Amino acid sequence: MADPTPDSATGPDAGPDSDSHAGPDSDSHAGPPTGPDTGPPTDSSPVAAPVRELAVELPPRWSEAALLSLDPNEYDYQEFKGSLWLSKDREVVGGFLHMLSKQVSAFANGGGGRLFIGIDDSGAVDGGVPVDLKGGGTRSWLEDVVSGVVEPKLKKFNVFEVRSDGPDSAIHAGHAVYVVEIAPSEDAPHQAYDHRYYLRIAGKSRPMGHIHIEDVLRRTRHPRVRLSRVGPYGDAEYIDTDPRGPKAQLCFRAFLVNEGRNLAHHVGAEIRLPRPLVNSDVRDRMLAQDGVVLTQDPGQLTFFRYHPTPLFPTQTVYLLQFWVAMHGNNYAQIQDGAAIRWTVYADDAPPHQGELPLARFKVVRRALGWLHRQGSVPEGQKAGAGPPKRRRRKKSRRGARKPAQKTS
Repeated sequence: MADPTPDSATGPDAGPDSDSHAGPDSDSHAGPPTGPDTGPPTDSSPVAAPVRELAVELPPRWSEAALLSLDPNEYDYQEFKGSLWLSKDREVVGGFLHMLSKQVSAFANGGGGRLFIGIDDSGAVDGGVPVDLKGGGTRSWLEDVVSGVVEPKLKKFNVFEVRSDGPDSAIHAGHAVYVVEIAPSEDAPHQAYDHRYYLRIAGKSRPMGHIHIEDVLRRTRHPRVRLSRVGPYGDAEYIDTDPRGPKAQLCFRAFLVNEGRNLAHHVGAEIRLPRPLVNSDVRDRMLAQDGVVLTQDPGQLTFFRYHPTPLFPTQTVYLLQFWVAMHGNNYAQIQDGAAIRWTVYADDAPPHQGELPLARFKVVRRALGWLHRQGSVPEGQKAGAGPPKRRRRKKSRRGARKPAQKTS
């Protein structure tokens, strides 16, 4: 599923749904930038991180080389079937559709996966299946029958035909290995031809028990609300007039998305920030927003907001703004991985959690560099070093004689 296309605005006066967002850069180094200037950076680069989940990682194009590189073991997302499972003497094996039905049911009811036809149990290509078992070709026929072997019919799947790569190929001429790619289904549970429901368990397609069916029903009936985008909005606010020392304050924005097919009636989310990153100004700005509630816990502050309207399927909405304060005393904590953490609640669905380290964002690293150049970082914490170590004082023994003083 593709990420929502962000719209574009960079100034602080832009509305809550019109800021510019892109993924955080991949450079994870959080050391101070170098340069002769000592003033605050003037450019702004709002950054956000999309939060996404993928059930199965698939190559963009199947080839014989890709098949040979597969792990030869079977897993919950990977099943091998030899060519004789589908065809014998250039005819489709009797009962094939019933066997295919069980596999399709199992993958669709679980996390999705890949069914390879033409690879034996050891993970080796066995010559392949004739490409012309049916009029129009074997692949076209498989594309026609896969959706209908379960009830309700399967909506999302792909069938790939992998032919020989050359004269030394393990795939025979006029034959192919077929890869049936099945995504997790939002219409689950799917019933097989034998009126049973199947699931991938320990690398095998097995009949589902009652508790498994209940789990699948709950999965498909819940909305799937996530924090879709979160990241800095604009550049940092640089403050060098505070008598306690220079500081930089950054504004972040968060957005929610309903990725499921069900309406989310009640949605709320909490943002958890390390206590050293929240000063009184940050706290007051957060609480000035409508519906934001603060809970204080050891080491962290939690800001919760209930979204006032339901979320329709595929809808993306603005959630809230929050701030962090950066200064010399929390410099090392940010470099060492201090993170924004969150939990999203939607109806009675399981809560969804996530986190992003602050140092992933360029604007944060620029602010760290500015603090470094201002000389506000305590000695021993520069360039990512940890907090200064305490010196252990040597205790003198009671009654120990003092060294005698020399007399002239």
